[in-house]
Amino acid sequence: MEQLTQHLPTDRLNPRLWFERLVIFSEPDEAHVIRRIPFQRGLNLVWAKEPAAGSAKGTRAAGHGVGKTSLCLLLRFCLGEASKAVADLREELFGELSQGGVIAIVHVDDQPFTLCRYFNAYKEGVACAGADTTDIWTRSADYSDRIFLKKLADDMMSRVSPRSIPETGQAIEWKHLLAWISRDQGSRFKSFFSWRESEGSGLQRSRLDPPIVMRSVLGLLEQGESQLMGKIAAQEASLEQAKQKTEELLREPVLIRHRIESSLRARGNSPDDLPIRANDFFADSVEQRIKAASEEADARLVQWEIKQEDADQAVADLRANLKLLQSEHDKAQAEYQLADAARRGDEEAFRSIGAQLLKLKQLADHCEEGNLPFSQCQHVQTEISKLELASLRDTRDRKNLQQAMTESASRASRALARKNELKLKIEAMQQREESLLATQRKTRVAKRTAEIEANKWPDLLEEFGRWEQMSGSTQSQAAIDISRENSVQIEQELNRVRTQLLILQQDRSEREKALAHITDGLTRQLLPDGAVGSFDPRDEVRPFRLSMRGGEAYRVLEVLLGDIACMLDSPRPESALPGFFIHDCPREADMSTGLYENFLSLIERLQREQYPATIPPFQYIVTTTTPPPADLQSDAVCLVLDPSSDKGLLFGRRFVGDQQAALR
Repeated sequence: MEQLTQHLPTDRLNPRLWFERLVIFSEPDEAHVIRRIPFQRGLNLVWAKEPAAGSAKGTRAAGHGVGKTSLCLLLRFCLGEASKAVADLREELFGELSQGGVIAIVHVDDQPFTLCRYFNAYKEGVACAGADTTDIWTRSADYSDRIFLKKLADDMMSRVSPRSIPETGQAIEWKHLLAWISRDQGSRFKSFFSWRESEGSGLQRSRLDPPIVMRSVLGLLEQGESQLMGKIAAQEASLEQAKQKTEELLREPVLIRHRIESSLRARGNSPDDLPIRANDFFADSVEQRIKAASEEADARLVQWEIKQEDADQAVADLRANLKLLQSEHDKAQAEYQLADAARRGDEEAFRSIGAQLLKLKQLADHCEEGNLPFSQCQHVQTEISKLELASLRDTRDRKNLQQAMTESASRASRALARKNELKLKIEAMQQREESLLATQRKTRVAKRTAEIEANKWPDLLEEFGRWEQMSGSTQSQAAIDISRENSVQIEQELNRVRTQLLILQQDRSEREKALAHITDGLTRQLLPDGAVGSFDPRDEVRPFRLSMRGGEAYRVLEVLLGDIACMLDSPRPESALPGFFIHDCPREADMSTGLYENFLSLIERLQREQYPATIPPFQYIVTTTTPPPADLQSDAVCLVLDPSSDKGLLFGRRFVGDQQAALR
């Protein structure tokens, strides 16, 4: 034992985290407390005692479903874990004990706190400094349960260095450490880094990150090593990018040629065996066919351009004639309205409409009736003169006005006939305009199609020509050489940093040696017939190893001894480990009864001989259905659960249906 104890630290007298008591209640008062569970520093056994063979039947005959795992989940619940297993248990308990909850006296860095949390997820719990649980439900609280648990997590992680995974930058959190120090049955203790097998620990890389977390928590990941690991990750990413760029530059000519050739053949509907170019001017080739197709497309484009010009001109001429015809119609309309007003003797309308005809002075168009400009049309000029006489300033000269109205009235029928005739001509011309516009639109679409057809051929040939000039050129090769040189430089720097890291890792620190000595000492005490134990913190599968070969039993033992070695080393100031571990039924993970009993006896003898006058600086809680060694049943067992009666169950009764499965 001295070979082991001489390497154990004495820097701390108490674990950084440990439970003093756990109280389960169905309602928030002393009268409804279901169970009080005391814990001590050192080894704590929760024994699910199986009845003697033949003394019980059914669910009463086995030590399962009595509350071992539920107790572990409640402890994790009091440490702030929010995993699915804890949430499911909380929901089950709320269904059975809607007003219930749990009280824990937990010590954090030598300061006791009383925490009360409810099974109702929407009901806020409380936390108070000190170890007094009296009236915790009603007295003034120092913290809410959520604030306290955040403080606990911050305190536990304050000494972890570094606080993030060097390669990924993911923050190392309390939930990651909690997944390690409170192993559940789901992981089956099959490997050291199997944390929360069914749910995961929340780390991005399930295989690579747990070893980094372990080393950070144990103080084995030095700042220089962390920086080198970060550099390696960055250099590896840069090297991969540089190699990809080189590959792209090398593949680019082939890809471009393939794309261009495929497009040329597809557009020219050319067979795959037809050469792109031929030395003989008269020989058939893709280039010759495309040139011919391009010339045909150009000719079609010229034809459509002529057709578009003709269509545009036809529309323009029609609209000019339509404008003139519309002007004549407007004049005929005004003449008719003026004559009709005269016929009706409407002086007011006569004057108003007459004013419109005065605008004939300004007309510069042709008069269709006389085939001469309006300014020279005698008919127009006569009408203007009459209107000017009708616009006498002295409105009392009614005789002249009446005479003008009488003469205009005689033309009403002729003006109406002229107006209707012009209207029919306008309607016919508008229909013609619609037809010409439709033709114009079709012509423009056809011309645009011809343009696309004419332009698509030379573009590909020009691109093919540019590729031939660039492929294998000095400029192209220079880009490839620069990219290759960049890859070489990055790889050289990467190898240099890897060498630095290797040299740093080969220089084993005193911390690693201390943990290796503790591991070997535990192994020699447990397996004194020549077995040795080793520790390699950089092993991503089995950092703690036994020299014995014995199947799954020894693999489970490696995990247990690894955790115990870290727990015994936790009092050192370099370690951020809380000195607290929960192992839920490790015996059921294919471990032999003899090894299991010897393992528990080793922990008890170690704490008795190493700490005879003091209390051990760690707390180790183990649940078991296998009877503990006889000499441990009086002192190390903190709770006995017995399925033979409801009183022996964790919650004092069995829950019905599927709920019981979660409370095994």
